[in-house]
Amino acid sequence: MKKLVQKNTGLNKQNVLKFGLIFLIFTLFLSAKLNGQQVEVHSHNEPLNKVLSQLINNYNASISFNDNALSKYLIDIDRSFSSLEDAVNYLINNLPFESEINNGVIIIFSKKINKKKQRWIFSGRVVEKGSDEPLPYSHIIINDFGTVSDQAGNFSFTSEKDSIFKVKISHLGYYIIDTVMTCGHYNNFYLTSSSIGLSEVIIKNKSIERGSQYGQQPGLIKLNNRIASFLPGYGDNSVFNLLRLQPGILASGEQTNELIIWGSYEGQSKVTFDGFTIYGLKNFNDNISSFNPLMAKDIEIYKGGYDVTMGERVGGIVNITGKTGNINHTSFVVTVNNMTLNGLVEIPIAKKGSLVLAFRHTYYNLYDQNDLAFLIRQNNDTDTTNDVDIDITPDYRFRDLNIKYSTRFGKNQDLFYISFYGGSDKFKYSIDDTFKKVRLIKDTQEENTQSGASVYFGKKWSGASRTEFSFSYSSIRSKFYDNAELLFPQINNNRIIADKFTNNLLTESSLKVENNHKFGSKNSFDFGIELFSNRVELTEDTFDIQYLNMIETSSRLNVYAQDKLLIGKNISIVGGFRFTHAFLLKKVYIDPRFSVSFFPNERFKINLALGIYHQFVMRSSVLDDRGNYKYLWVVANNSDVPVLSANHYVIGTTYSVAGFTFNIEGYYKQTYGLTRFIRSVKYNIQDVFNGKSKSIGVDFLVKQYVRSHSFWVSYSLSSTKELFDYFLNGEYRRAPQDQRHEVKVAGLLNFDPIFLSADYVYGSGFPDFIYNQQQEASSNTTYSRLDVSVTYKFLKRKLNGEIGISILNVLNRQNFKLANFERIPANQTSNINIYAEAIPFTPTIFLKIYM
Repeated sequence: MKKLVQKNTGLNKQNVLKFGLIFLIFTLFLSAKLNGQQVEVHSHNEPLNKVLSQLINNYNASISFNDNALSKYLIDIDRSFSSLEDAVNYLINNLPFESEINNGVIIIFSKKINKKKQRWIFSGRVVEKGSDEPLPYSHIIINDFGTVSDQAGNFSFTSEKDSIFKVKISHLGYYIIDTVMTCGHYNNFYLTSSSIGLSEVIIKNKSIERGSQYGQQPGLIKLNNRIASFLPGYGDNSVFNLLRLQPGILASGEQTNELIIWGSYEGQSKVTFDGFTIYGLKNFNDNISSFNPLMAKDIEIYKGGYDVTMGERVGGIVNITGKTGNINHTSFVVTVNNMTLNGLVEIPIAKKGSLVLAFRHTYYNLYDQNDLAFLIRQNNDTDTTNDVDIDITPDYRFRDLNIKYSTRFGKNQDLFYISFYGGSDKFKYSIDDTFKKVRLIKDTQEENTQSGASVYFGKKWSGASRTEFSFSYSSIRSKFYDNAELLFPQINNNRIIADKFTNNLLTESSLKVENNHKFGSKNSFDFGIELFSNRVELTEDTFDIQYLNMIETSSRLNVYAQDKLLIGKNISIVGGFRFTHAFLLKKVYIDPRFSVSFFPNERFKINLALGIYHQFVMRSSVLDDRGNYKYLWVVANNSDVPVLSANHYVIGTTYSVAGFTFNIEGYYKQTYGLTRFIRSVKYNIQDVFNGKSKSIGVDFLVKQYVRSHSFWVSYSLSSTKELFDYFLNGEYRRAPQDQRHEVKVAGLLNFDPIFLSADYVYGSGFPDFIYNQQQEASSNTTYSRLDVSVTYKFLKRKLNGEIGISILNVLNRQNFKLANFERIPANQTSNINIYAEAIPFTPTIFLKIYM
């Protein structure tokens, strides 16, 4: 038996050998037959690009070439070739072109001259297909090296190795371009929106850059504003609805316009639109954002650790780039919801320019305060059993206007635009009610007027450098009136407790020049200079006596320099300095900033950043005996109001694969130079106190795309503590905006033309401090809110439509609103607590028509 097995094994080896020999002969025969395939080329004075196109069609060939460059050469030929490669080489013989084969593709490119010293520059512009709207800050990977387009969508890349470029371009909400290009003429790259409103059109084998990007840089989140309108909420606040669902941005307390990012105080974070600063208006329940969401094009959130190109804040920065307008045809959008009428129109001008107009206005009859009764109830908390809460409904008016003109110049399509914004609102309420033995008469009113303007011109000097010129102006004027009187009918007595008028104006002007130059594919240098000026006016009258009248101007010269270096293909280092000369303070402040990113592959990335930041205009808090906070804009003078300074330390990692994203980011921030004005009648104190704070936290995010559906969960664990001179125990305590835990869950189901979405936010609560000797906090009030929405698309022709319904606070949780809260002393032992209620159970509807 053993011998038989050995014999069979030998026969198997012979069979395998024979089969392998036959297969080899067959392969050689087939190869010879294929190599012997005749390629026929017949042309009579036709352009070379057309001849090559015929070869592609006739022989299913893969040939890449510059269509415009080859169209200049006429071909007269009638012959056969043994292969496609021989045919192509013959056609470009004696022409300034050569070819090579890369992954089965025959690539034709300009002849290389002086290879050792030759530098090839590849440049282009990223625009939206159909409207030619530039797509700013698009992510571009060229030959495995990353770069970002500028505000006009322009980019450039320099290579010393090859004139063939593998290009991959992505922008949130658009299909990704992945192609091979050669250097030469300026290229326009047209990206197609992933939401085009035509269910009949199916685009296959193309990936989509989804609704958000995390971890591209330390502390950076990029958002696709297109998905914001499908989330629950009023359409006028869609962008801020999307912002509040991001990790590290406070959602509890419904601070949607005055963003609190990574524990920052009011006024320490900044929102810019087209380069000018946007300030928070009062508005009704914060359901109307400070800028028109229809104008938004690109959204970037810098939570902390950002580079030297950005300054004037110690907190976070939200940079919103507005639309430049459709240059191909007139288009418009009209939306109507429970509160406002909103319209936008884009008008092409002279084929290269566009005028964009947008207007919003509230209409009042939909929420007349006379139709709603006050809710009065007795508190049962252990500390203030006699306190009475009053829910009030404010009277409110809002309107704003955007005007923007943009155009392109020259062969590089250099962008120029001028943008204007104006907005105003009026927020007031009145109370005349009796609570037990006390009658309260109160009239409160706040008026805000905001304006902004910017002029921008981006010039591309060559393939390796560009310059951006910009001017911006913004202002916010707030007027606050407060009159309150307590009547005691039983003893026939009255007490005036408030008679106050405050007028606060802040203006900001900036003239800036920014330059970027690339030294090869791995090194770029940024340099900028900016002249910055702020003016603050603050007056306050109490009982017809003016005790505060301040007018101050702060001008500064900012200069920054920064180098970006790519080491190999896996490590990116960014380092620079920002110098600020404060003319009022006669001092130079230096802000060094450094970051490093390590990305072993496309899926995994680790970021580290640290830096110093200064702020010269800030919102100072005012605190009274009852724990009421008020915020006023002031200028740092280094006497009673010091310059704000902060140290940022950020570390994070991101893992992304097949629609799944996991992001974790930790931070530690130290802030110095806080100011708080204490007005305590009880302790006879009226003075300015200085303080400092420290914030530490970590953000977790898990996001998953399932086909066209998206889901994400985020959790923020954080602590913000402060220490002021008036703290008697000399120990840190919780800051007013401190939130220990915050969980956010959101989902968007895309069953086009029906879209379903929901989001839920839970916050552990804020501390409640009253000015006293112990400085102890009362118990927290947790925040909990569930919102749902349904949107339906209809028409889907040249004219499109959407209709939707949202239900806010589905479970009707009674939440605390951080901004609108006030205590009034009723007697020695009790308070009357007044607040504009956070959003209750609120159904909302909207209708949107657009073309």
